[in-house]
Amino acid sequence: MAIDQFIPEIWSAGVTQSFISSQVVIPTLNTLYQGDASRGNQVHIINATTPTIVDYAAASRSITAEALADTEVNLLLDQEKAFSVFVDDIDKVQAAGSFNAWTDAAGKALAEDAETYLLAQMIAGATNGNAGSVVVDTATEAKDAIRSIRTAMTAAKVPSDNRFCVVTPDFADLLLQGLSDVSAAGSSDELRNGMITRLFGMTILESPLLGTDVSAVGYHGDTVAFVNQIQSLEALRSQTKFSDIVRGLNVYGAKVIKSAAVIKYVSA
Repeated sequence: MAIDQFIPEIWSAGVTQSFISSQVVIPTLNTLYQGDASRGNQVHIINATTPTIVDYAAASRSITAEALADTEVNLLLDQEKAFSVFVDDIDKVQAAGSFNAWTDAAGKALAEDAETYLLAQMIAGATNGNAGSVVVDTATEAKDAIRSIRTAMTAAKVPSDNRFCVVTPDFADLLLQGLSDVSAAGSSDELRNGMITRLFGMTILESPLLGTDVSAVGYHGDTVAFVNQIQSLEALRSQTKFSDIVRGLNVYGAKVIKSAAVIKYVSA
């Protein structure tokens, strides 16, 4: 008897995957508050105020203590995102390789979702460094925008180390146009690879998730908090079909701790 139901196609798992942006901004942020996270939890972040500096009078050699005030910022873990997919037994048999490509893609999708939310929170909590008065459409204007962000951060007494600036792909292209020689770019390798790396004391990051309304956001790594916890990543047997179910749950939250240290530049 001939076997006429044989399926000749061989599926190659992982040959083509979705092009998913990896995390760019999250690795640069304050993870001091990272820990066990669950839905509804809050992280209470205390911002201590700076004490007043007074003269220590030579005559009395006395000083009056002052009560230090503080401000509290609450980071609410209110974001829950999940995925759940079927992996049929027949698919497993016919796939040349494993199905890790699907679970990896799902994990990257969760990461991209979290970074998109984070950037939205940064934009909402940032100080406006342009107020929409300048249209950024030349290399000179793009570099001027980065300088303006740097100046605003310095005026706000933001530490000079650990400064970053995330920009849109179009904005990054303008910057690259203005870094057309080694003396401006820093090295020929940067130009060959289309990398900006550092400019005006900030590490330049490029992300398509920033959107189109905001050209650039400068920030200090310690002034934006992000808490993330993969609550579940599990595989279980389906009760209705011959397949496994792979699913995962991510809980996270983000908050701008100090708005003066996060500067957005909005092109008019």
